Amino acid sequence: MKLFIHGVPNTAHMWTPLIEALNLAPDDYTAPTMPGFDGTWPAGFDATKEAYRDWVIRTVDATAQVHGPIDLVGHDWGAPLCAMAAVARPDAIRTWTLINAVPEPSYEWHSLARTWQTPIVGEIFMALGSAVKFQKQLVAAGMPSAMAAHEAPLIDKTMKRAILNLYRSAKNPAEWSADFSDLAARGQVLWGAEDPFVPIRFARRFCDRWDIPLTSVSGVGHWGVCERPDAFATYLADKWTI
Repeated sequence: MKLFIHGVPNTAHMWTPLIEALNLAPDDYTAPTMPGFDGTWPAGFDATKEAYRDWVIRTVDATAQVHGPIDLVGHDWGAPLCAMAAVARPDAIRTWTLINAVPEPSYEWHSLARTWQTPIVGEIFMALGSAVKFQKQLVAAGMPSAMAAHEAPLIDKTMKRAILNLYRSAKNPAEWSADFSDLAARGQVLWGAEDPFVPIRFARRFCDRWDIPLTSVSGVGHWGVCERPDAFATYLADKWTI
């Protein structure tokens, strides 16, 4: 079973091009939308990085209980969340793939993240946002226009709150350092080489430290998995043959 975890500011819809390129049947995968990004806010949920990590762990546990060890794939925020879940539940993971984000302690936040992390400034940014404005911003940042047209209207008050809480809980990337040596053989990192948010040098540091394979796809950026799903599908399919 394949489990896909999306990032910010996306929903599970972002995986559609990749799932189609992989020719996966509905029974072959699950791609849930994270709480706070699906219009819901569970009781007691605070949308911190720890809360989302725990949600991913519960999702891994539930999926593996039914299907056995899974192939875990995460993009953007979904990538470090999946990495930490793999560390917590190694027996539930067959392979794990991180796409355009890694839990690298030396990472330096991009300017938009710093805006969201700043009280009042982040709230003003979100309050001034609209579906039309967000769509233009996402396309300018490299998201395919059709994907942006679907995702931008879903950035509602609930998702805005979730984004602010998540980023404000994660100002120090060093808090997410972990030992991946026992998982390295089952892992890989895929990268859209022109990513403006997470430069590939941070992926190289992470992969060199833990001896994890890194594959760069040229000519695409942060949402390269949506721009060139065929290329990313090939690398995933190869990994899943182990």
